Amino acid sequence: LEQVSYMRQDASVECGTDDHDSIKNLAIGFIVLWPAGSLVLFTSLLAACYKPLKKKTRTALTRATRFLHREYVLTYYWWEALELARKLVLTGAVLLIPEERAFLRLVVATLVCVCYSVVIAIVRPYIRVEDDVLAVATSLVLLLFFLGANWTTVFLGIEERYQGANPADVLGFGKLNAIVDTMIGLVAVVLVFFSIGAIVAARRVAEIPTIRLVSTKQPPELSIGMGLTWHLFNSHIWSTGQDAVKVIKGELLQLLPGVKIFLDVDDLEDIGALEEYIQ
Repeated sequence: LEQVSYMRQDASVECGTDDHDSIKNLAIGFIVLWPAGSLVLFTSLLAACYKPLKKKTRTALTRATRFLHREYVLTYYWWEALELARKLVLTGAVLLIPEERAFLRLVVATLVCVCYSVVIAIVRPYIRVEDDVLAVATSLVLLLFFLGANWTTVFLGIEERYQGANPADVLGFGKLNAIVDTMIGLVAVVLVFFSIGAIVAARRVAEIPTIRLVSTKQPPELSIGMGLTWHLFNSHIWSTGQDAVKVIKGELLQLLPGVKIFLDVDDLEDIGALEEYIQ
């Protein structure tokens, strides 16, 4: 008897026919379009926002794309694109590795988690300290899950391929439940440790004397209108006010991190061009 297969979602389409091939090619196209297209789209939008964000100028594009960059410091405003690339690699790209090499998938995913955890701990891209702490914690938890999956795969492989072999001689675990219990315990410890760290960091940041919004308990997001360069222009009499406005600027920089304040002794390059700074 000749074996015939049909599509699960549409039993009228026979597998291997021209109709099936066209549907399969269309599905492959959409599968490629979504991950690659979303990454290219996010990267393009963030690249277009570079100049206005650097000048702290609010435009229609920066307002529409705030969900991509508002949580990150200006230096790492593009971090969301990197985060999306990491997710795509862990949830999609590793599946391109043949199923016969499933362990290689776990190895690649583990290496990606290791690299990402180290990088995010070093650069600390988030504006809020507690977000940096939680980001490191979640990365480590994911890393522990992949390590547990690696050990589990090796444990089962030893039992299946080497009859009579004791996995404890290689892994130090005689039972699979021991690996699972160990991973659960480590994950719980990491979560508790970093949760406490996030709370402590948030309290320390709250103690820093800065101006904060009542609604969010966070410093205001400072932006500059189109065509403007400074938030504040310090005007004074040179003979009597230089020291006073210097102190005022220093205090405001502490109370409002990121504020751009013009002071002639710091920012004026040519005394003859003073009027050009005033509109």
